[in-house]
Amino acid sequence: MRNRIVLVAAFAAFTFALSSCSSTGNSSNASKPANSNAGNSNAAKTGAKPPEPKDPIKSGKKPEGQQAKALPADKKVPVPTNWEYYSDPVKGYGFWLPAGSVGDSTTENGSDLFVAKTPAPSQVNVEVYAWKDKTLTKEDLLRMTIEDMKDEGENVTAGNLVGESDDYAVAEASSVDSDGKKYKMKMLVGTDVTDNYVMVVYTDEDKYEANKEIIDAIWGNFEMYSGGASGNS
Repeated sequence: MRNRIVLVAAFAAFTFALSSCSSTGNSSNASKPANSNAGNSNAAKTGAKPPEPKDPIKSGKKPEGQQAKALPADKKVPVPTNWEYYSDPVKGYGFWLPAGSVGDSTTENGSDLFVAKTPAPSQVNVEVYAWKDKTLTKEDLLRMTIEDMKDEGENVTAGNLVGESDDYAVAEASSVDSDGKKYKMKMLVGTDVTDNYVMVVYTDEDKYEANKEIIDAIWGNFEMYSGGASGNS
């Protein structure tokens, strides 16, 4: 889809250094990106190719004393067994991924970016953009993500955002890259107290239906650590 995902795929042997846990396990057995202590960047839009993944993701945990803001209970998708919890306490979010996923983090176009790929046979791609700008609306966040994709040569068609709660909304989208390859995806937008997020979970268009359950489980368990911008439970 995008250059950054080619990089992740090239490192298929590179695995998360996460503590394994099932859907009933303690979610504090998490991990954070190796560069999560880096400051928020104001990099200009360049469409530059991100660095290749090279550092193992170290074990971490969810911040203590904070009530994470997840999707409402009736909107969440049950986490399959054998999944692991990925966490970035510095950027303020976490979510579940299938065991054996690979990933890396970088800064691109003024936002912090985490990319991941689930293991075969699903090979679903995940991108999480984090912006430290509390003024951005859900519509702004979706638009900025689509613009970034277009800057990298993709023709994107997105549906309307559907509100999952006061702090979350999701849209279905499709894209065609510069080589004519087609993708289908879910785009989750989340607004937190000081940070905002967009999670893009996608796969080849012809593999979307087969992987829809995994895609929905990934975005359906995203959570923000600061309680959400609305302050509503």
